[in-house]
Amino acid sequence: MDPNIQKSKKKFDDFIRYSNLAFEMIAIMAVGTGAGWAIDHWLALKFPIFTLVLMVLSVIGAIYHVVRKFL
Repeated sequence: MDPNIQKSKKKFDDFIRYSNLAFEMIAIMAVGTGAGWAIDHWLALKFPIFTLVLMVLSVIGAIYHVVRKFL
C-alpha cells in the first residue's frame, strides 16, 4: 500500500477517535448536568445545589474517562 495513503488513513483514524472522545465527554457532562437540573426542579429548590454538584462530578467523570481511554 502507498505510504501516503497509510499516513492519511492514520490521520483520519486519529481524527475520528478524538472526535468520538469529545462527544463522549460532552454526553457525560450533559447527562450529569441534566440530572442535577431535573432533581432541583423536582424538589423545587431555590438554590441549584444538585445541578452544581452533579455538574462538577460529571466534569471529573469525563476527565477520568479520557485519562482511562488514553492509558
